Parts: sequence; structure tokens; C-alpha cells
Amino acid sequence: MMRYLTSYRFFILSKMGLGLAYLWVCWDFLRINQAVWDHLHELLPALESEVICSNPTLNSIIIETLVFLSQPALIWSYFILSPLVVALYVWGRFRWLQVAVGTWVWISLVALTAHATVLMSTADFWLSWCFLLYIVAGLTVPRQQWEISQPGFSLHLWRKNPLLYSEYAGWLVLLQFTVYFYAGVNKLVNGWTAWTSGLAIQNLSSDLSVHDFVRGIHVPFFISLVLCYLTLFQRLLVPFGFFIMRYRGWAVLILGAMHVGYDLLMQVAIFPLIGISGLLLIIPPREQALPLFSKPSFKQNRSLKKYLKSIAMTHPGMAQKIFAIGMAALLLIEPAINAIESTNQPYWNIKLATQAHWIMFADGGNLSGIRFKIGVKVHDPLTGQIRYDEIDQLPLGYFPDTWRTRFYVQTILLKANHSSQPSGEAIINDHYLNDYIHVAEKLYRKASPPNPPIEQALLSIDPYDKKTFTP
Repeated sequence: MMRYLTSYRFFILSKMGLGLAYLWVCWDFLRINQAVWDHLHELLPALESEVICSNPTLNSIIIETLVFLSQPALIWSYFILSPLVVALYVWGRFRWLQVAVGTWVWISLVALTAHATVLMSTADFWLSWCFLLYIVAGLTVPRQQWEISQPGFSLHLWRKNPLLYSEYAGWLVLLQFTVYFYAGVNKLVNGWTAWTSGLAIQNLSSDLSVHDFVRGIHVPFFISLVLCYLTLFQRLLVPFGFFIMRYRGWAVLILGAMHVGYDLLMQVAIFPLIGISGLLLIIPPREQALPLFSKPSFKQNRSLKKYLKSIAMTHPGMAQKIFAIGMAALLLIEPAINAIESTNQPYWNIKLATQAHWIMFADGGNLSGIRFKIGVKVHDPLTGQIRYDEIDQLPLGYFPDTWRTRFYVQTILLKANHSSQPSGEAIINDHYLNDYIHVAEKLYRKASPPNPPIEQALLSIDPYDKKTFTP
């Protein structure tokens, strides 16, 4: 069974952080759904027409369920009830109630994102898995053990701050390990050249995720090279320290600094919050902590061995053991399969918020240095002359003011780049591109009376220039 040694306070603080991330997602997608009910649906594929799996009957059942769960009344219900759900999650008592809480959170995440899956980030899937594993913990921990190894919030326990040997903490740490480790693997699979040659950080300095005050700044090659290999070290080696008491403090320090740095330089929102919430569990308990610069050793100290032997062993049923082993195998194996088949991800896995494909900037910023532009060729009836106007920013007014808009922009850029001809013009053969250009033309006509005739719309891919491109 998955168990992990941590302290009570950090266990509770970790749950609070994950609860805060859930509230953040609810707020983001409430505003996004409001935009969908208004005009944003013109830019997104209709949920009713989406194909999630190849089986028509199963696809119809899933789609009808998602349509029902994502009704406006239910979207508002998820948002209004979210503080109560988080309070119950932190409260933590009664195993089956907590299974219900985890299930509600997962269903609400699926429903909130159903109409705008393109705006989901890797962090959203990470958060979804945090609550799916809460369900797993509830189903695999024996009833009499739940409130011993997964105690809820209590002022008495907060003051006492006992050690915990927690199954839920074990699942979260295993998930945290796979997220970091496979993020490194995916960097080697999808961006080998950029990351190993030291160009990735230079590329990413122009990425849409970077805050405007540093976007486009020149990064010297030597610094980029060092940071590339430091990133690979953080992903591929440091996470193994989660499971060695002597190195847990170092792992938290290194990865915690990484998250703080990302938050300062990039618009990554809930990603650092989820990451640091998980790292809190890895901070070694005071009773077992060792100095950071103590002599390296892979042996457990005597006090830790004595404590672990004193903990009563749980006795889950055979079905619980098989389920737990299967889930652990899934967490470790599925990301490897997804890394190999990175360009062919099953859509149902994305739509149900169960995708375990940890690809944070894995391509090394291949498209970070380019932007797309949409221009229209217009005949001006007043002057009788032809002019070209740029209209690529107009549809973005449909989106609420949120950091997630860049995921849609990146999707359009990726599709535009794939369909682009060597001349820079494009063959428009994608519904995302078609809808985007159609809406841009409509908004242009509306904003430019007396409805000038558009002779042609052109899509071009141009190098990023901070002076001419706005975030």
C-alpha cells in the first residue's frame, strides 16, 4: 500500500493548497463558461458535435452526459458549492463522505471544462489527478484506519503536529514524482535538440507564457545552456530524493525555488500552487530531518526505523490491494506510453480530465519565436484603393481576462503553422482556423462601417517582434 511519512501540519496545508487551486479553477472556468454562453461559442467546436471515442454508442452516451453536466445551472452550482466542498475536503472526516467529495470535485472539473477543453493546462490535469487519487485512497484504506492516517483538520492535532504515515500523502508524492520525472522524459522525447543544445531557454524567452516585462529579452547562450541542463537535472534526478529522507529537504528546496522562479517570470497561475502544495508533504518531519549538508547515506537512521516499526500495519482486502497496485502501475506506466505516442493522445482522456501526459514546455519552445497574423484585403469605396488591415486580435475580445487565453492562441498558432505554405500564406482547412477567421472578419465589418467589402483574408506566420506584437 502507498504510504508516506509526513507531518500533520504540512499534510493539512497541502490539502488547503489543493483546495485553493480548485477554487481558482472554478473561478476561471465560470468566467469562461459565461463567455461561451455569450459569444465565445463561435470560436469553439460545439460539444454536441465532438467525437470523443470511436464507438458511436459510447460516444453518444459520454457527450449527452457532458452536455447535461455542463448546463448553466449546474455550472453555477459547482462554483457556489466549491467553498463548501473544499471545507469538507480539509475537514477530512468520514471515509465515504471524502470519497464523495473527491468524486464531486472530479465531475465538476470535467463539467466546467467540457465546452472549452482547449483552455485547459497541464496543471488542470495534475489537479484532477490529485482528487482522483483522493478517491483511490478512500477506496483502498481500511475503514478503521482512515482518520488515523488521513486525519482531518483539528486544532488539537495542529498544536500537537504528530507524524503521519499517510496513504493519501503517498499517492500525492508518487503523482508528484511522475509529473516531474516524465516532464523531463518528454523534454528529451519532444525537444531533444532544443534542450540538449542549450537553445530551449533562449526560445522560451519569447513564449506567450512569459510575463511581458521579460518577454523577448535576450538570454546569453551560456546562461541558456546552464539553465537547460539544470532543468533536466531538476526533472530527471531530483524527484528520486522524495523517497530518501536525507535528500527530501534538498528536493523541496530545489523544486520549490523552481516553482517560485516560474511564477515570477511566467503566467503559470495554479501550476506553482499545486507543485508547492505537493512539496509540503515532502518536507521531512522535524523529528526525522537531517542537516542539508550532513554526510550522505542511503541507510535509514535508527529513530526512523523504530518509528516505522511501531506503526500498526493496515490490512486492506484483496480487492483493495489489487486496485491500489493497478493504480500505482497506471501512474508509472501511462505517462511513459503517452511520451512515446505524444502526437496521438486519446481525446476522451483529455475530455474526462484524466490525461497523464506531463509536457510542460517539452518542445523547447519550437514555436515561441513566431506569431500568426490575419490580414484582410479591402477595397476602400471612398478612395477606390486597396488596403490591408490586420484583424488577428479582434476575436480575442470574446475571452475573459484570464491567463488561459494563451492556450487558445497557441492552438491557433500550431494549426496555422501546420497549414502554412512556404510563401507564408496558408491553406485554411481546419475548423478552428475557419471559425477564427470568420469571426475576425465579422468583427472587422462590425467595427468598420460602412461594411467594407473584404476581397481576401490572408494568414501569415511571422517572427516575433516585441515592438509590433501585443500580448
